[in-house]
Amino acid sequence: MNSKRKSTAFAALLAVSVMLLFLAGCKKAGGTAAAKEPDTIKIGATITTEGAFAAFGVTFGNFYRAMIDYVNEAPEYADILKGRKIVPTIYDDKGDGATAKTYVEKLINDDKVFALVGIIGTWSVVAAKDVLETCAIPSVYYGTGTSAQLFEPAVGDQRYMMGVQPQYKTEGRLMYLRASTMFDDVKKIGVIYSNADDGISLQSGIAAQYALDTRANKPAIVYQQISSSNASEIASQIQAIQDCDVILAAGNQAYFKATYTAAFANARTKSRPFITSYVNAAASIMPPEATQSGAATIYSAGWITLGEKGDTPESVRRLAEIGEYWKIIDWDTKWIPAAEKQSYKFNGYPMCAYVALKTFLVGIDRLNKSGKPLTAENYLEAMESERIPLALSGGVDYKDGNRIGVDALTFIKYQPPADPNDTPDKGAFIEVDAFTSIGDLVASLSQ
Repeated sequence: MNSKRKSTAFAALLAVSVMLLFLAGCKKAGGTAAAKEPDTIKIGATITTEGAFAAFGVTFGNFYRAMIDYVNEAPEYADILKGRKIVPTIYDDKGDGATAKTYVEKLINDDKVFALVGIIGTWSVVAAKDVLETCAIPSVYYGTGTSAQLFEPAVGDQRYMMGVQPQYKTEGRLMYLRASTMFDDVKKIGVIYSNADDGISLQSGIAAQYALDTRANKPAIVYQQISSSNASEIASQIQAIQDCDVILAAGNQAYFKATYTAAFANARTKSRPFITSYVNAAASIMPPEATQSGAATIYSAGWITLGEKGDTPESVRRLAEIGEYWKIIDWDTKWIPAAEKQSYKFNGYPMCAYVALKTFLVGIDRLNKSGKPLTAENYLEAMESERIPLALSGGVDYKDGNRIGVDALTFIKYQPPADPNDTPDKGAFIEVDAFTSIGDLVASLSQ
């Protein structure tokens, strides 16, 4: 090739390069291509459908998929989606933390999801925490109460982690406030907590709220940690709280049952009111002593409702959401087995999927109303702009980096079966007090 042809070729290549650079600059500056809204909203999740936690994941995942199909087709969601479709990518981590982290990274780096919605399990959140709090990808709802998702406050990219489900430390604060406001003449509160993550986190919340209680006449408090889920092995430790007026049992199922059984065997604690975590609020896990004469009443918290009294705006909202939740179950013909539809209507796991997706859609709806484009930064701003009323539940407030999960729970108690010969699972939990926030409970302390 002669020098003239070389110069001509170089000039042409230079011209193309300049043009590409110019076009790239236009796009980066917000030209037509950059401003075009995507026609899909890609979301991702890790949902266990095999292994020890499959009972949770299967029903959660089936409703999750059914609801996305419904939202994509239902006329009432047209104004929220604006012609777009939600496209989910879901991986089964089989209840393994390392696998969950790998899939979270894949969803972010390979699948290029806009948001993570509904990551299930403590194993997932703990293992992927370093990724979730540094990736600047909106992450809404985790199926766990672990404090790995709690920030007071969240800073930097931690703000993109937006937990919803009750978090143990937050619930601990509510447990103390309920013990202080729902019973008369409480002079001493006993806290017996497990040495596992759940018990330690619940106890830290109880202690934090106690420290914030500035009343001169606030009750005394006694803490007793336990390391065994065997009732006979912790019998002596129950003595540390035997002169308390209310007992807070801070621990998951095995620890709670052991604590209750041990307390029942102690004449001084046998009938003391028990308050425990929402994770224990199921008739199927009540200890056999709970149905016996003179047994202590078991109180707990509820974060999802399927019916409540009153006609307040919040009650009306939740009743409408119950109607929609059931409607989606009846509408679906692909994911939810026909023979299981009725059981899904009263199953807390698919309800969690409903809460997760409804919460995510709040941010999309707010973005539409703001007129801002669909970006991670704008979505975060929309979610932090004001308190979010949670579907079938209370509310969550992400303002100022607040990441403590739902801060309003109901107060419920176990009602044993009418026939004392029936097993505990024949009983039921009934509402004692409606959804009440930490702020409202604190205000009631001085009344």
